[in-house]
Amino acid sequence: MNEIKIITAETDDLDLINSLLYDTALWIKEKGSTQWAGLLKGEDVHGVSSAIERNEVHLVYLNSELVGTLALWDKQTDWDSDLWGENDSREFYYLHRIAVEKNQHGKDRGKLLIDAAKRLCKSNGKKGIRLDCIASKPYLNNFYEANGFHFVKTIYNYDNGEGLQDYNLYQIFF
Repeated sequence: MNEIKIITAETDDLDLINSLLYDTALWIKEKGSTQWAGLLKGEDVHGVSSAIERNEVHLVYLNSELVGTLALWDKQTDWDSDLWGENDSREFYYLHRIAVEKNQHGKDRGKLLIDAAKRLCKSNGKKGIRLDCIASKPYLNNFYEANGFHFVKTIYNYDNGEGLQDYNLYQIFF
């Protein structure tokens, strides 16, 4: 039987998480995308270290083997407020930085990470999960829809600090 374990990251896990994020950014670049390019330059726009201190970063294991990491914010970042509108309720988790361990690619592990996020959401009494996705990435958009997320709307020409980009917003309710 497959045992899925979700561990809240601790400060000692920072190097491991940064490695997972870096490897994922490299994999994305090899696929021809510039998404997460800042990670390859050592930029941390999501403040992973601070998120770990707030218990918002998680490591997911399958049968003691690391699958990946994800971050769930229950308080909106400025980014989330810009895209979703101001919401101080903390009813939702905002999903960021899903990263699959490099030896786990091609094994449907992204779904496992999404399932882990759903499990955390339910166990912590949240109303649902929200996320944003670059609109021009059909693979990612299809992935989220295939995992139960519902399209909400597109935010056009959002200035992400590197230029204008369109973002699709998705959510799932429990």
